Amino acid sequence: MTYTPAEHLCRSNRSKKGTTMHRHVPAVIRTILALGIFGILLIAGRALSGPSIDPAAEQSIRDLLERECINLNKDKLHALITTQLSAELEAMPSPELLKIMEGVIKRTDFDGIAEEKSAEIIGLVYGAFKKGASLEFLDEIFDVAYVNTITIDQLAAAANALKEFHDSDVPQDIYEEFVYHSIEDGWNPAVVPVYTRGLIYGVDRGLPPDKVALIIMLDVKNPEYAEKPAEQIVLDSLKLVREKEPKNWKPMSQVEKDLALKTDKQRSLEQRKRELDNNIDQKERAFIQAQSELKELREYPGGKGPDVDMEKLNRDLGRLLMNLQSEITKYQNQRGNIIAELEATKKFVDQQQEARDKERRTKRERALTKKHGQVSLAGKSGRLNTAKLNGAVNKLIGTPYRFGGDSERGIDCSAFTRKVYRSQNVELPRNSREQARVSTGVAYSSVRTGDLIFFDTSINGSISHVGVFLGGGTFAHASSSKGVTKSSLKEKYYVKRFVKGGRIFSD
Repeated sequence: MTYTPAEHLCRSNRSKKGTTMHRHVPAVIRTILALGIFGILLIAGRALSGPSIDPAAEQSIRDLLERECINLNKDKLHALITTQLSAELEAMPSPELLKIMEGVIKRTDFDGIAEEKSAEIIGLVYGAFKKGASLEFLDEIFDVAYVNTITIDQLAAAANALKEFHDSDVPQDIYEEFVYHSIEDGWNPAVVPVYTRGLIYGVDRGLPPDKVALIIMLDVKNPEYAEKPAEQIVLDSLKLVREKEPKNWKPMSQVEKDLALKTDKQRSLEQRKRELDNNIDQKERAFIQAQSELKELREYPGGKGPDVDMEKLNRDLGRLLMNLQSEITKYQNQRGNIIAELEATKKFVDQQQEARDKERRTKRERALTKKHGQVSLAGKSGRLNTAKLNGAVNKLIGTPYRFGGDSERGIDCSAFTRKVYRSQNVELPRNSREQARVSTGVAYSSVRTGDLIFFDTSINGSISHVGVFLGGGTFAHASSSKGVTKSSLKEKYYVKRFVKGGRIFSD
């Protein structure tokens, strides 16, 4: 039996054994070792002076905290943020950093998260963003850091996986559980793309997503497979499911093979470009610092003290400048070649992907339109049973929150409202934004028992949380920090984040 080669699934970026020692040496120490006495003088000088916060940056952060904080201590959070991100705030922070600060604070203030954890999460999200993760999907996943110990690389890998899954045919409830396991089970971030693309590939080939996801998750966790390459785990998992579901298997078309190869090439080129950009940035910074040091040395030749060999230091700095300029030129030439090749590859991939995405969007829109019709019909033909509503809510009170969860082990906000509405024989869509689309919007002052309640607690300013109104100013929801609980809709931070109510039953 022939199987598709691993390169059609993914290209592994996993770490290899025997990693060289210098990768474990902090960047600052590597810089000192590379630049010698100049590095020591430079680092010492900066350590003594310390970074200073740009006044405009200072004011922008204070304005943001004043605007967004309700429960969080503004002064404490300000001190934590400016300490943690001092280097980023020496100049006016980027719009993305300010957007991340605002979005994270909105969520952590809403969820009652402490100032220390709020500042930590801002750093995590910004770090993952700088590694190339999309803000849209970081927004979806970052609250797992409330209760999980997670690194920047893990968060970036999870967000990137969500993005790839969103552009695939893997059902949302399946892929969210899959991504959560990547964090909960501590998967190596470098191989998360391998497992992600393996699941997507299996579904594209017609295999049942739940079975493929389950087998991969079990195999990754199996200690007997700890030394097995990630690609092999994926191939073995697909082989097992394929043997159980032989009639469902669909071989790759030539177009799909070409797209898989081109997509893999694009990822490799993009990774190489990021590495070169980082190299160029480091060398340019070192060049500017060396120029400054050389200028100071020549203008104030006695400034380094009697024990420093000025002629040697002068020669060393001059040689350093020449070497840095040579390396910058080399990297820039390599970057230019990669960009040209990347643009040609990306054009092909984008054309093919756009055609597939258009087909997928059309399919999803039709499914949502159909779901809207079903929900509307159920709402018009039925009546709210408040006893069953309260019974369904009370049964779930205390259930812990879990991203992508839909069981007593853990549940997220939209899965909670979906379970509650099943007691009314209404099947809602899986996520809060789609639930908002299939319900009739109502204003804050008009909400009534049984209405869905939608909130904006997101980085991107969109609906990101949902609960169900129980009457008397109370609503139930799956809180990211407290699990399924009842809260007062009159509390200031819920009022501030309220977007609209969503009515299902017209009577």
